Amino acid sequence: MKNIDYAYICTTIGNLASIPIRIFKDEERIFYHSLVSLPKGPMNTYRTEIFSFRSHIGYFITPSFHYYGIVTSGEYRMVIVPSIQIRVNDGELKKLAFECDVSAEDTDDFVAGMRSIILLPLNSVLQILCTMNYIMNEEKLGIKDITILDAE
Repeated sequence: MKNIDYAYICTTIGNLASIPIRIFKDEERIFYHSLVSLPKGPMNTYRTEIFSFRSHIGYFITPSFHYYGIVTSGEYRMVIVPSIQIRVNDGELKKLAFECDVSAEDTDDFVAGMRSIILLPLNSVLQILCTMNYIMNEEKLGIKDITILDAE
C-alpha cells in the first residue's frame, strides 16, 4: 500500500472546506486541523458513537443536526467534526457547551467558535468522505454507498 500523508490530506481538505478534521491512530488523536478556534471540541460528547462505527466510511448526525464524517483505513481514522448544515441558536450551542463540559468562562468563546463554522450541505461532506475514502482505501464509492450511524 502506498504511503499516505494523512496530515497533508486533513490540512488541505480542512482549508478547502473550512471544517475541523482529526486523525486518530487506533483511538489516540495524532493530528488535528481547524480554522475554527474552540476551547473544547464537541466530539468527546459523541466519541463512543463515533468509535463504535465499524464501516470504513460513514457519518453520524447528532440531535442538534451537527454531523461527523468518518473514514477508516486500517488503524487510522479521519473524523470530520463537527460540520453543520443549518444554524442553531445560541441556547442550543450553550447546551452543547454544557454537554461538552466547557467551563462557564469559555462558553462564549465556544459559542462564537461554533458560529464561525461554515455551513456545509451534507452532500458536500459526503463527497469529501468519498474523496478521503478513495485516497485512504483506494475504493471508489458514491454518496449512496455511505453508511449512516443511527443512534436512535
